[in-house]
Amino acid sequence: DGLIVYKVRHIFMGVFESKVWRARMVRDMGPEATGRLFPGFEPGYLMILPPGSTSPGPLDDGLKELAEGAAGLNYLNEMDSGSNSWVLCGAETATGKPILAGDSHRGLDTPSVYYQNQVACPQFDVVGLSFPGVPGFPHFGHNGRVSWSVTHTAADYQDLYVERFKEGEPGKYLYQDQWLDAETHDETIKVRDGGDVHTTVTVTQHGPVIAGDPAKGSGLAFKYTATEKPSTWPEILWKMLRAENNQELVESMRGWVDPCNNLLFADIHGDMGYLCRGRIPIRSRVNGWLPVPGWTGEHEWEGDIPFDELPVSINPPEGYIATANNRPVGDDYPHYIAIDFTPEFRVKRVTEGLKSLHRPTAEDMAQVHAQRVSIPALAYLDVVNQVEPLNEASKAAKDRLLNWNGEMDAGLVQPTIYSAMRDALLKEVLETNLTEKLADEAWHPADRGLGSFSNRLKARLVAMIGQDDRSLLPKGDTWPTAVARALSKAVGTLSERLGEDMDQWRWERVHQARPKHNLSAAFPELADLLDPPAIPTSGDGDTPLQGGYSPADPATVTSLSVARYSYDPANWENSLWVVPLGSSGHPGSSHYADQSETWRRVKMIPMGYDWDRIKASCETEQTLNPD
Repeated sequence: DGLIVYKVRHIFMGVFESKVWRARMVRDMGPEATGRLFPGFEPGYLMILPPGSTSPGPLDDGLKELAEGAAGLNYLNEMDSGSNSWVLCGAETATGKPILAGDSHRGLDTPSVYYQNQVACPQFDVVGLSFPGVPGFPHFGHNGRVSWSVTHTAADYQDLYVERFKEGEPGKYLYQDQWLDAETHDETIKVRDGGDVHTTVTVTQHGPVIAGDPAKGSGLAFKYTATEKPSTWPEILWKMLRAENNQELVESMRGWVDPCNNLLFADIHGDMGYLCRGRIPIRSRVNGWLPVPGWTGEHEWEGDIPFDELPVSINPPEGYIATANNRPVGDDYPHYIAIDFTPEFRVKRVTEGLKSLHRPTAEDMAQVHAQRVSIPALAYLDVVNQVEPLNEASKAAKDRLLNWNGEMDAGLVQPTIYSAMRDALLKEVLETNLTEKLADEAWHPADRGLGSFSNRLKARLVAMIGQDDRSLLPKGDTWPTAVARALSKAVGTLSERLGEDMDQWRWERVHQARPKHNLSAAFPELADLLDPPAIPTSGDGDTPLQGGYSPADPATVTSLSVARYSYDPANWENSLWVVPLGSSGHPGSSHYADQSETWRRVKMIPMGYDWDRIKASCETEQTLNPD
């Protein structure tokens, strides 16, 4: 069961849902209007390699590729987890050895998705964060010689193909003017307390059909690197756990398939580096935008990016590497990786935070974890200064915003006003530029494709306001007038929700992590035992101190740090970590949620590594005897 969860979660770390959403936009609005809302890379955004470099932002190429992909969708008319990580070289740290730190962002699982543990055997001794039920430490850990961590690359390794099936013979599909035989087999799904469900699975050369109906002539086939051919990832993990240095760690990743990660590492020899690990197919960039025609043969995979050509950097001269799901490389890289990267806001603050430290220790890295100044908030203050308030309440809100430094701090009122204003502006832009149905779905995202689009559009509006690009506004409108309307709506909404007293609109009242155990809904009488208390949090989706939320439900944090860590290869005993709840999954345990307050204050606790020290300080010791 653990392996099934592992694989299913990785399927949904891909980007195929974004392609489906863009396809719907193209179908209803056309490629040009879609391209205005999603042009591809934003110019000037920070990339991972080389550290400090920025993206050129190929807007024109993106529109061309989108239009080309849209041409293949005419036949479809009848159908329808972010993180931060950074590594600082030894020349810049207090110890003379590199320090590796970061945190993983996901929805808050209860119990915690990451399990803090240490596993020792004759072959290795590794401490880190693991998925319960999944072997090894594929994401975060150290083995006493080398440490590693990951963030999601957002690489594109999943494609959707529009297949044409033969009328009257749904077992045949068209490919380059020939009718090929699809593989079909029947499956029975056992339903608890219900009847069996029987279904026919159709598989083309591009993969299983996951949408549409071959009997009606069309379907969407799903091609995915991790299901196209077998993977030997347990063998790779075995090599990873025994790596003696950075070079062996990198070499152990040869053959890694899924998910694609930004892998950072630092070892006891003073080396540090980056590898984009994973299997990324070589094919047309058009595949990255939309579902593509499966019958033409023009969008096939042409092998994979060779392992030795994957982005990699060892001991870069800049002295640091930072990742936050942003674009890894620029246009000079010869292969297509993806287009659905996260804006630079978090990685820019991480980089600035790193550069502000002087000879830091592993403990000092918490200052980077705690970065809560929002770059978009500072950008909005420029246009807020130009706003003519529509009423007295808006004027009071404007005055508060202009007396603010952009910190998304839980105890402040300004983050609440800013977020509500920004969300109101996003809603108006969606309603202005999308059909009524698409706008409603984008505002209440039911899948990751919709959520990704809305978040990218929020980021795009920051750039458009700064450039005075009014192409998404009604004719004759300006950004100051649009923001004035949004501010008025925000104040009205907050007054209804929180009362007229603006002093009570603190961010902590509306921005909370709400842990929910999966069983508490089924057994509401046990909810008080199963569900830990809500945790007021600082930050938002644009800050390293992560606190993302859906605009349709701003009171619940949906993306936050589910584990923070800081590895010190100079002395592993100085390494630190923390999770938002606790190390136990048992609601009756004192360790079920005992790290919550430490996590809320953005502090960490000792990780430990030496077994003698661990035994000397442990609360209990349990021995399992196979006899």
